Amino acid sequence: MKPTPAKSHYTFNLRDFSKIICGICLVTKKEVETPDRLMRLWAHETVRVLGDRLINDEDRMWMLNSIKDTIKQPFGQNFDLLFKHLDLDMNSKIETLDEFRGLVFGDIFTPFGMRDRPYEEIQDKAKLQKASEECLERYNEIADNQMDLVLFAFAIEHLLRIGRVLKQPGGHAMCVGVGGSGRQSLTRLASKISDNEIFQIEIKKQYGTSEFREDLKNLMRTCGTKAEPTVFIFTDNSVKQESFLEDVNSILNTGEVPNIFPPDEKADLQDSVRKPAKEENRCLEGTPAQLYAYFVERCKQNLHIVICFSPIGDTFRNRCRDFPSLINCTTIDWFSEWPKDALESVARRFLGEIQLADEVRDACVDMVQSFHTTTKVSAARFLREQKRQYYVTPTSYLELINSFKRLLA
Repeated sequence: MKPTPAKSHYTFNLRDFSKIICGICLVTKKEVETPDRLMRLWAHETVRVLGDRLINDEDRMWMLNSIKDTIKQPFGQNFDLLFKHLDLDMNSKIETLDEFRGLVFGDIFTPFGMRDRPYEEIQDKAKLQKASEECLERYNEIADNQMDLVLFAFAIEHLLRIGRVLKQPGGHAMCVGVGGSGRQSLTRLASKISDNEIFQIEIKKQYGTSEFREDLKNLMRTCGTKAEPTVFIFTDNSVKQESFLEDVNSILNTGEVPNIFPPDEKADLQDSVRKPAKEENRCLEGTPAQLYAYFVERCKQNLHIVICFSPIGDTFRNRCRDFPSLINCTTIDWFSEWPKDALESVARRFLGEIQLADEVRDACVDMVQSFHTTTKVSAARFLREQKRQYYVTPTSYLELINSFKRLLA
């Protein structure tokens, strides 16, 4: 799994190992009664940290086989027996990626907005679907901007992955996918489920470095002095200047931007954290340097950065090379193309709004799926023969369905 131009983010280090251990430490003795469940948790966390950044099925299959070997050798367990509940085709073997996708841990069954959320294995997929839809309904009740999401299995998996990162103190995520894949929407929903505030900058014509720094200062005050858990959503559109990325890179790495606060503001911050520092028996001497270090530590604990980037073109690769903390200090979630069940769920949802006979609706669902999948095949051939890239995105699929509905009307 070495980095190549197409896989520039394939760099692994000891931070990734620590993320796996931190993920295992999310559970308590109550949720893991047996060694079998602990081994399944280990496999799940390994795939979340290392496997979710892989960009194709060939690499994911290599990952699955590596996990099989580890379960057999150091752990001395039968892999197929350990994961028998994932067996879809009833052949007593776990051989496909679709089957292994069923390995899920999460805290979504806990009522919306509660801080104490047990992290447990989820085997009942119908119950998971229902809980996710209830969370979306609750979000739409309290949010200013309602989201019209279709929570198919693929979207729920990504929702749980983002939620897992936000559950860890100082956890940051990078969601990489093409437009319309649901990165921002799922991040907003995951943030509200885990009771985090959402922060996003508004890019205007006059927005520059000084305005961005001012926003960062307000964000750090919220996390450091008020100790409010906050998710900062940072997208491709937020990068008006490359210097913005330098500041984000610095926060990911150290928890602060060097010299962002002038001396008078720094003194105010130190005064504002003096009381909580005393209550926690920290900074006993109360020197300015100790108090500011305590403030930065609180920022690290309460601030979660979720970066939503597109892998299209050279920009993503160049940014990863120029700002290494984007990869080293985040858990990467690669939004691959929608699987067949996702395409079907979306088509059924949007075509269900129009008056059609059932057999005609079923045929229309098959038709839009067929258009989308054959276009993807043609785009791959176009790249092979003409050396030109044509992107078939979830947005184009939704546009196809909406165009069909408009023409029909």
